[in-house]
Amino acid sequence: MRRLLSIAVVVLAAAVVAARSGMQAPEPEGEKKLIDLKSDLMGPIAPGDSVVFLVGNFAAQHNGAVITCDSAVRYSDMRIEFFGNVLINKNTTYIYGDRAEYDGELNEARVYSDIVKVVDGDATLYTYKFLFNTKKNIGEFADGGVMLNRENLLESVRGYYYADTKELIAVDRVEMRNDEYELKGDSVVYNMATDNAFFFDRTNIWNKDGDYLYADRGSYDKADTLYIVTRNGYILTEKQEIWSDSLHYYRAEDHVILRRDLQLDDAEHKVIAFSDYGEYWKEPGNAFLTRRPAVVSYDLSQGDSLFMRADSMYLFTINENALRRAAAAAKADSLARLKTDSALLGTPHHPAGELPEGRPAADSLGSPRVPAVGPGSPEDAAGPDSLARREVPDSLLGVSVPDSLVVPAVDPLDTLVGDARKAYLKEQAAKLKAAQKAAAAKARKEKLEEIAKKRQDKTTAKLLAQKEREERRLAARKLKAESKLRARQARAARKGKVIPVDSTALREIDSLIARNDREMDSLLLQMADSLAADSLAMRIPADSVDSLTDSADSVYRLMKGFRNVRIFRSDFQAVCDSMTAISTDSTIHLYINPVLWNQGNQITSDVMDIFTENQQITRAEFIGTPMMVSQLDTVHYNQVAGKQMTAWFRDNQIYRNDVNGNAQTIYYMQDGEPPQITGMGVIESGDCSFYIEDKQVVTIVYRKDPDWNIYPMDKIPADQELYLKGFKWEGARRPTQGAVFDRRVRPSQREEKRHLAHPDFPLLKALEERKKQLIEERRWADRNDQVDAATVEWMRALGFEVGQPRDSGPKL
Repeated sequence: MRRLLSIAVVVLAAAVVAARSGMQAPEPEGEKKLIDLKSDLMGPIAPGDSVVFLVGNFAAQHNGAVITCDSAVRYSDMRIEFFGNVLINKNTTYIYGDRAEYDGELNEARVYSDIVKVVDGDATLYTYKFLFNTKKNIGEFADGGVMLNRENLLESVRGYYYADTKELIAVDRVEMRNDEYELKGDSVVYNMATDNAFFFDRTNIWNKDGDYLYADRGSYDKADTLYIVTRNGYILTEKQEIWSDSLHYYRAEDHVILRRDLQLDDAEHKVIAFSDYGEYWKEPGNAFLTRRPAVVSYDLSQGDSLFMRADSMYLFTINENALRRAAAAAKADSLARLKTDSALLGTPHHPAGELPEGRPAADSLGSPRVPAVGPGSPEDAAGPDSLARREVPDSLLGVSVPDSLVVPAVDPLDTLVGDARKAYLKEQAAKLKAAQKAAAAKARKEKLEEIAKKRQDKTTAKLLAQKEREERRLAARKLKAESKLRARQARAARKGKVIPVDSTALREIDSLIARNDREMDSLLLQMADSLAADSLAMRIPADSVDSLTDSADSVYRLMKGFRNVRIFRSDFQAVCDSMTAISTDSTIHLYINPVLWNQGNQITSDVMDIFTENQQITRAEFIGTPMMVSQLDTVHYNQVAGKQMTAWFRDNQIYRNDVNGNAQTIYYMQDGEPPQITGMGVIESGDCSFYIEDKQVVTIVYRKDPDWNIYPMDKIPADQELYLKGFKWEGARRPTQGAVFDRRVRPSQREEKRHLAHPDFPLLKALEERKKQLIEERRWADRNDQVDAATVEWMRALGFEVGQPRDSGPKL
């Protein structure tokens, strides 16, 4: 009787499971779906117990996810525990573990193992505990995880895996590396399909060129090799430090676009630039600044800091040798094209012995060659010619005859002496050197072509792999859409309804597959053209093989300022509309209404050229109606004007002023303490020179027919002008430091950032050691098994499709 009762319980349990495994009525909308189960053997754990064991070809389905294992225990309708070789699959996600718990009420599977493995396409995640929501397709780990995806490696203490968007949110002590950069930060959102990444607080990045980047928020776009920072951006290169609230760093072009409160510190040239918008090119070292730009030269060993601002500013680094090589290469390329065009459009080829218009060809002596006479020719028809010459051998016609004039070759060294011998030897040495250089250039060209071919092969392989991945993804998507359509039709059939076939989604996926093929083929062609162009650009002319390094003199800096230029230093100030500064001769050129102030002196002219040495002014040349004015009070001004003026400086103060051509002077004599104006001098001459000490004129020298008048202050004629023609006191335009520079200066972080530790991946090291130990103890295997065929068919019967994992992938 007891045996019959046990059999009855097993049969009843089997009937209940069979009723739930695809034969139950459709669930009303809003109710939770039951878990579908199948197995070869099942029964209660103990007689009369509601807990059921399931063994043999077991599988469970919930929310489209399939779970297989060696055995399972069903505690209730919505709670099951799985044991041995647990495999969870939904779409392209595969999760491998030793044990799992599933809660159908929460749609959550908790997977346990010495090492849990999660596979999705090319991405593989290793962790110790993994929680997966089968409805939202979201996974979570909290005890450390390591992900490998193609050339990418990422580890973090906690993480969230989003299967639908192919994203991993890594949180807490994140470390990452690939062939482009290394990263350490608090949190990263990594896209496994595109390799793009979003990063957040305290992110440190080192790219493969050695540059360092810090950000509190930003992203990386792999397609454009673009770093975007939206908060607290900082870049450190070998010679520069760059700060900005936000920036776009195109690393492939070494081009940075900066926005809001940027600061660029060039340690090599001791210059700091500021603005609210700017662009910087690492090579050759150019910069563009606008929106309140300012530049500070802070080489204090050569004097006080110099401040400059304008509406827009440009800084260029010019390499003359590189420009000459580029011009020579362009010229050579032009000549080569010209020769090619000449060859294509050149003189037409004619057979030997013929010329156009029937003219006979000339022999080597320039005489016309007579047509041969033979049978069938017109001359032969007239009969033999008694005057015809007898044929004789002719060396000029190619007939070999002895020549008494032939002499053996003579070595020039046997006959040349003195300067002629030296010139000959020098010429031969030059030819030998040229041949060696040509051989070296040829070898380099072959090497570069080999490198270009390897690059092309590598890039082609990457693109083909990407194409295959995209094809697999689209194929899986199509398969999923077809399975969903079949499932809908099956459910409708059970209800007695008919759903018309709508293949719009399938046609859309087919069009995506076709477009993917076209785009990938186009990318391959563009890549081939690009690499071909790169290989041509990499070739170095033979004449520059021995001059790959540029001398310091060939590289110089050029700075330009446009509109509302203002310059301030404690010992001089200047304003103008536009300016240019060149480092080769340390000159500053000021244009359009320039004014220069030094101590109490003001100088105006049409154009100013200021010459400096060691950051100090040595002289200044003023061209086009120059005038120097020194204010005594609000009415009286010492004035000097002429055609050309040169001011000489010592310790950044004028000590001499030379005026050449039509020198005119209005000068006030002073006496007493404090000084009182006692008289006025009006002097005209060809040239003059003023010598100044302690801001006072001590000596004046007039040359070339001076004409002068000195008046006491109470006897100045009424018709005597007190001001020279063109006089204008520009004191209101004189800039202060606050008007020129109002920025905060960030202190250098170079030493701090240089000593930051690069990623060392402690979680990866611990995982590798643990994996090695487990494999040696035969407690764990790096599984990559698939859902068995019977379960696949069972899932299809339920209206779901099972995606298979790749055959191989990245492993530790």
